[in-house]
Amino acid sequence: MKYCKEYFKKNQYFVLFLAVLLIFGIFVGLYLGVSHIDILKEEVTYFVNNISNRAYNYLFFHFFVFVIGIVTSFLAIGVPFLCTVIFYEGMSIGFLIGIFSVTYGLTGFVFSIIFILITKLFYLICLLFLFSKCLRIARKMIGKYIYKTDPSIIVVHLVKGCALCTFLLVIYDTLLWGFGNKILPLFNFLIL
Repeated sequence: MKYCKEYFKKNQYFVLFLAVLLIFGIFVGLYLGVSHIDILKEEVTYFVNNISNRAYNYLFFHFFVFVIGIVTSFLAIGVPFLCTVIFYEGMSIGFLIGIFSVTYGLTGFVFSIIFILITKLFYLICLLFLFSKCLRIARKMIGKYIYKTDPSIIVVHLVKGCALCTFLLVIYDTLLWGFGNKILPLFNFLIL
C-alpha cells in the first residue's frame, strides 16, 4: 500500500492524465450508447438471453495490443497508441453502461458494472501498468538518441516488467475464456 501511495504521489500528473483520458472516453461511450439505443435494444436483449452460451475470448486482442504497445514504445509511437487504446476502453465501458442502463434501468446499470468488473478491470490495471513502463521505455530511447546515453540495463528491466504483465494478462484472459460464461449468468437475475 505504501508503494502505491508513493507511486501515485510521484506520478500524479501522469495518473491524472490517464484518468481524464479514460473518463472522457466513458462519457463519449455513454453518449453513443444512449443515442443509438433504438438500434441496439434487440441486440442487447439477445446478448442477455444468450450470455451463458458466449465465450469471452479477449486473449488474442489483449495480447496483440500489449505486444504492439511494447514494440512501438521503442520508437516512441507506442505512447500515442496506448493513449488511443485507453480512450477506446473508456468508450467501451461507457457504451456498456449506457446501453444496459437505458435498456434495463437501475438493475441494468448494476449488471453493467459487474460485467465490467469481471471482464475489464484486471485488463485496465495491466494496461495502465504497461503504459507507465512503455512511457519510460520511450523516454529512455529518446534519451539514447538525443543525449547518447546507454539505457540498456533500465530498458531490459522495463521489458521484463512488461513481459510479466503480459503473462499475467494471458492467464487472466484464459481463465475468463474458460469460466466467464459460468460466472456472468449468476448475475442474470438482475436483468431478467
